[in-house]
Amino acid sequence: MTDARILIVGVGGDGPAGLSLDVSEHIAGADQLWGGERLLALWPDHPGEKVIIRANIAELVARLRQRGETRIVILASGDPGFYGIAGTLLCHFAPEEIEIVPHASSLQVAFARAGIAWSDAIFTSAHARPLAEVVGWAKRVPRLGILTDQQHTPAIIARTLLDAGVSDCRAIVAENLQMPDERLHDGRLRDLPKREFGPLNVLLLVQDDGWRPMPPYAPRPESAYEHRRGLITKADVRALSLARLALRATDTAWDIGAGSGAVSIEMADLAWRGRVYAVEHDAENLDYIRQNAARFGALNVEIIAGRAPDALAKLPSPDAVFIGGTGGAMEDILRHIDQVVTSGCRVVVNVATLENLHSARQTLRAFGWQPDVTQVSLAHGQDIAGNTRLAPLNPVFIVSGVKP
Repeated sequence: MTDARILIVGVGGDGPAGLSLDVSEHIAGADQLWGGERLLALWPDHPGEKVIIRANIAELVARLRQRGETRIVILASGDPGFYGIAGTLLCHFAPEEIEIVPHASSLQVAFARAGIAWSDAIFTSAHARPLAEVVGWAKRVPRLGILTDQQHTPAIIARTLLDAGVSDCRAIVAENLQMPDERLHDGRLRDLPKREFGPLNVLLLVQDDGWRPMPPYAPRPESAYEHRRGLITKADVRALSLARLALRATDTAWDIGAGSGAVSIEMADLAWRGRVYAVEHDAENLDYIRQNAARFGALNVEIIAGRAPDALAKLPSPDAVFIGGTGGAMEDILRHIDQVVTSGCRVVVNVATLENLHSARQTLRAFGWQPDVTQVSLAHGQDIAGNTRLAPLNPVFIVSGVKP
C-alpha cells in the first residue's frame, strides 16, 4: 500500500474485522475519516475528524481538492469501484491521487452464500438508477446480480420485470450480508412483489434450465401492436430500416412521427442500454405508444408529445434517427438534425410518395450527405381456394444516410 493522499477502503458487513492489519493501521492513522453514517459508526473511537457523505458530492470534491497534506480515508460499502464512490472520484482526480482497497462485492458474497458460481453472471445496479437496464439484462443473461435501494426494492424490481415479460425464475434476496442477522430468502420471482425485506439487501436472479435469452432482434407482426388500422410500419420494412440504422446497445435515438410506437419499441430492443425518444403529436397515437411500450416493457422509450422540429429542441443529440412521418416539415426536420448531430449519426427516412422521396434526397444532398435510396416492394402469401396467391403491399422508399 502506498502513501496515496486519498485512500478509499471497501468495507463489508463484518466491518473492521474483515480488513487487513495494514488497512486498519492506515484507517487508525487518518486525519479525517469519510463515509456514510452507518460505516462511520463502526469506528466510534476514531480520533480524527469524521465527514459524513450524503448527496453532497460536489461539495466533497471541492473539499478534497483543498486537502493539502491531510491524510484522508474514505469508507465505502463493498467494492468502491462497482457503482461506488471510486468511480465518481476518478472522474475528478488523477489515478495517482487515489488508492482503492476493494472488499468483495455484496453480490459476490450473495452468490457465495447461495452456493452458486457467478462466472457467467452479470452484476448491475438499480441503486438510484432507472430499471431499464435491469430489465434488459434480465432478458439476456442466465444469472443476474442486482444492487437495490429503498426506491427499487426487490418487490418493485420483481413487479417491473414480470410486467416487462421477463420469465419467472429463481430469485434470491440476501439481507444483511456478513452481519449477525444475515438471511437468505430463496424463492421465485413471482413471489417477491408480495414480500418486504430489510433495507440492506441484494437480489440474485437465476434462470431455470432450458431458458433461452431473447434474440438480438426479431420484428413483431403488426397484430402485436395497438394501432390505427393500416397505419403502422410493416414488419419487414421495420427490419430493413433498423438494419440501416445499425443501432448499438448504448445509442441515443429519435423516432420522429412515431405513430403507434412499433419502430420506437424495436429500436429500444436494440439500444437497450440507451434511450429512444418517440416524437408524436397525435393524441390517439400517443396513447398507442404508451400502451405498446408498457406491453413490451420498453422502459427506455421516452414519449415526446409535439411536432417536429420544434419538439426536438431540448432532446439530447442522437446517434441515430428514424423518420416515419414529417407532417409536411421534411426539410425543416432534416435541417435541424443536420445542425445538432455529430459525424457518424445515421438517419433513415421512410416515405411512400415520389414527392417526399425527392424532398428527403435533395435536402440531405444539399447538406453534404450522400443518401442511399431503396424501394421496398413486398407481397405476402394469402390463401385462395386452397391455393396461395401473393397479395402486394404498397411500395415504400427507404432513404438512409450518415452524417459526414
